[in-house]
Amino acid sequence: MLRLILGLILGLILGLCLLFSPVLGGPVLAAEPEFVRAQGFPHAGPQAARGALVWVHGTYGREESGPPDPPDFAGRQSASGLDVWCFNRDRGADPLVGGAERLAGHVRSLRAEGYRRIVVAGHSRGAWLALMLLAHPDLADAIVAFSPAAHGTREDRKAQAMGDWSDMWAAAVGGTRVVLVQLADDPWDPDPAWRLTIARRHWGERLLPIFHPDTPRGHGGVYEPAFDERFGAAVAAFAR
Repeated sequence: MLRLILGLILGLILGLCLLFSPVLGGPVLAAEPEFVRAQGFPHAGPQAARGALVWVHGTYGREESGPPDPPDFAGRQSASGLDVWCFNRDRGADPLVGGAERLAGHVRSLRAEGYRRIVVAGHSRGAWLALMLLAHPDLADAIVAFSPAAHGTREDRKAQAMGDWSDMWAAAVGGTRVVLVQLADDPWDPDPAWRLTIARRHWGERLLPIFHPDTPRGHGGVYEPAFDERFGAAVAAFAR
């Protein structure tokens, strides 16, 4: 009887240790899957769908419970027959190199499942991660980068931001089509004209730039309905 009681006590202690973490100061919850089907969109599967769109969100605020929903562009791609997937990274642990490698692995898994065409699109840090896939030849058929950014707005980070941008394009290989969206009044874009020059130098006719239209503007302009109304059809056609 004593052994049984001791066993029950030890089991209870072990369970509590697994449930609570003194470091976090609260319950340890099971991690949400980082690569999931997007909610609110139809899903036909790899054999029936025309392809897949992988959406990569930007960094979201600490006051938000999770990443923002994809913009209207994702709905347009869904309506054209693409299954929509989301790469939902943890904002508390979001390294560029590691994130890009995990993203590449998820895209490979979609290829292995049988998706015939894959478009990777992202906003802000998500757009930067999407562009890093260009180091993997033809892993994606098209990449759509909305306001790519990964270094913040501080003046002392500007040189690194520009150097990393140049290095990323220098490492790019393959024939993937790229849509590069740079909107006006974006404080996360340290030198818009120079960044566009670098991208054009390396990617030529495989690049469709949407550069500083009169509207929408700002870092989050892709989330305004006006963006998809004005440019959605052209972006989708080039990505195809």
